[in-house]
Amino acid sequence: MGKITRLLSFGLAGQIALVVFVTTALSFFGSELLYKRAEADLVASSQAERIAGRLVLADRLIGALPPERRSAAATELSTDSLRLRWPAEATTIGATRPHGIGARLTQLEPRLAGHDIHLAEQPGGGVGGTIRLADGSRLGFRTEGRTARVPTLGNHLVSLLMLTGGVLLATLLLLRALAEPLRALARATARAGLGEPITVPEEGPEEVISLARAVNAMQARLIALVDDRTQALAAVSHDLLTPIARLRLRAGALEPGETRDAILRDVDEMQAFMTSVLGYLRGAEPEAARPIDLASTIMTIVDDAADTGADAEYDGPDRLSATLPPLRIRSAVANLVENALRHAGQARVSLARTDDAIRITVDDDGPGIAEGEMESVFEPFRRLDASRSRESGGAGLGLAIVKRALEGIGRVTLANRPKGGLRATIVIPVVK
Repeated sequence: MGKITRLLSFGLAGQIALVVFVTTALSFFGSELLYKRAEADLVASSQAERIAGRLVLADRLIGALPPERRSAAATELSTDSLRLRWPAEATTIGATRPHGIGARLTQLEPRLAGHDIHLAEQPGGGVGGTIRLADGSRLGFRTEGRTARVPTLGNHLVSLLMLTGGVLLATLLLLRALAEPLRALARATARAGLGEPITVPEEGPEEVISLARAVNAMQARLIALVDDRTQALAAVSHDLLTPIARLRLRAGALEPGETRDAILRDVDEMQAFMTSVLGYLRGAEPEAARPIDLASTIMTIVDDAADTGADAEYDGPDRLSATLPPLRIRSAVANLVENALRHAGQARVSLARTDDAIRITVDDDGPGIAEGEMESVFEPFRRLDASRSRESGGAGLGLAIVKRALEGIGRVTLANRPKGGLRATIVIPVVK
């Protein structure tokens, strides 16, 4: 089962190429064996026909002569292709193949059936043997030339490699051209939902073109549906900010007291919620990347937080150039800092660059997050209990905004620190 699994892991092109290789090899061996066997049978029939006729003639002529003239007569009757000698011993060399010349002689010349013919292949090639004459003596004969043999694997290994190699090369080139549209389709669909529309190339075989058209049409429908819903939600959220602002003004006109404070808290919560929703929706908007000073952007975020009296610090280089969507990267870092300040009261932001990535780390000394909820906190409107609750001012969209803003740029991960607190890390791959 393991070998079959490894074979199937070659991919479509590898599997088809393997099938073509095996099929070509089997076809080659089968055709070679059939051809050579047919050739051997044809050569054996030709040799048997030639030998049978001459043996009948030699039997009549030499058998009718007195013994003292038979040797000379045998020499006179010999030709370049058939040598005769008299007398000859009845011993033979080797063994006669059942499908060779011996089985055919008596079929071609029934008069030879009672002459006790002995046949064998000769070491130097050809067929040799003896035939018993009427007086009991034996006439020897030998054909010149090699007999046909059935080929072995070693005889045709070079031919096999040349044939299968050529077929395999042509097959791989063809399959590469056929599989490239599928690879393009896979690459395009892998980028779907990362903040920018994709178009699958409509190239290749008719089936691939039909699939690409279906994917493009499906994506267009999904984009239209999501855009409609997003615009509707953004419009509702934006329009609600105006009456919320009026409520704040009217609450401010009330006499100081618990009722006024409760109204203002509710208004602040509604405004924070609407602002978070708008921020989340803006995170899905496409934005072109351009060169920015990432260190300056992060230091500005930290300084703005510190200006409000928050415990926020930055550790990193004074300058770090990178080509990124500025608003989306600012939104991601700002929400991580805000999240740390809201739940832990302080934030430590660090920036570093390696050969393959840029890393932005935001540490806090808060209660952390349970290991089983590290992934679920990135879901929209997801709140945790304890300190990470509605009373802490969160709308459950901070980390969702971070994840959405980083789509197509990098990734964000969370981990509890060994000495307590939470560490959020943004990893942005560096394109060389």
